[in-house]
Amino acid sequence: MGKDSENSFSCLPKDLDQTHPRPWLLVTHGESYQNHSFYNISKDKYIKRNIPEFRHKQVSATSYGWLLLIDYTRKPLNCCLVNTRSKERIELPYIDLESESNSPGSWFYECILSKSPTDPDCHVLLIASLGEFLLFCRIGDEKFIKRGFRFGDDALGTATNFKGKIYAWMCVGHNLVEVDFVNEDILLKQLVNDRGQLCQTPEASPANLLGCVGYLVESCGELLLLHAIGCNLSGEVAYFRIFKIKTNERECEELKSIGDHAIFICPFGNMSWSCTDNSGLKKNSIYYTQFSGDVYVYDIEDRSRTLIKPCCTKSGIRPPLKSWIVL
Repeated sequence: MGKDSENSFSCLPKDLDQTHPRPWLLVTHGESYQNHSFYNISKDKYIKRNIPEFRHKQVSATSYGWLLLIDYTRKPLNCCLVNTRSKERIELPYIDLESESNSPGSWFYECILSKSPTDPDCHVLLIASLGEFLLFCRIGDEKFIKRGFRFGDDALGTATNFKGKIYAWMCVGHNLVEVDFVNEDILLKQLVNDRGQLCQTPEASPANLLGCVGYLVESCGELLLLHAIGCNLSGEVAYFRIFKIKTNERECEELKSIGDHAIFICPFGNMSWSCTDNSGLKKNSIYYTQFSGDVYVYDIEDRSRTLIKPCCTKSGIRPPLKSWIVL
């Protein structure tokens, strides 16, 4: 990575009271996603920064400390992985979706890595937010391979890397699968327990609630699934249910607490963080944003939600992109 990129990352905000890295919310906004604001939870304020390396791009966290950058000003879309600490940059194949839509920004992507991207056997999986397809490649490949959802019931809602394997939650059927890369295809292996039952959560939404969005996250050595259940009138999250996925037993167990941790969720990836370092984070809670960009914290114990920061941007042609990253 060149000096310009190094200088670009030197502009990232810093909290002088912060002794350890912690999650910040990056808000990318503007008609061409040229502006960036960073929300510091402990200080409860937004900090504006001009990060040239981030301009016009979706910036989202993925595993192993890397960020995914997708440039929406180019056709086909330029795509790469960067590490803001080591200053490394790994180019990925272009994303060419002109045959799918005249608007290259019609899809945004959740990125999951099978291994550290410095490993030549690392696979990159992109889950498209609005299109019914996946994109995947291995580091060093010249192009992404596109896989459509073939049967309607094999659409991935969310995925994450856990102990060296990629697990995904299905939109239909609400069951867990393991994702394997075989040659130029992806295999979705259903997890079935000793009793022949699929690894899935119980169906449980009251009649006055509509919609359930799933989020997978690794937390303190455990694989967790969060169900965000929303009211059918407001579209806002009414409450969360949290399940621990027992990958060996291939069963789910509902949790009432996550202890001294907080979970951060967004459309582009999720993370868990310890709250024992005087970071100002609220333990046993979930931080999330609404479509409007407002930031909320959900208390798991009393099932209450609190608006902690209104959105830093005005409504425009494009809604802001929100992603939790570690700084």
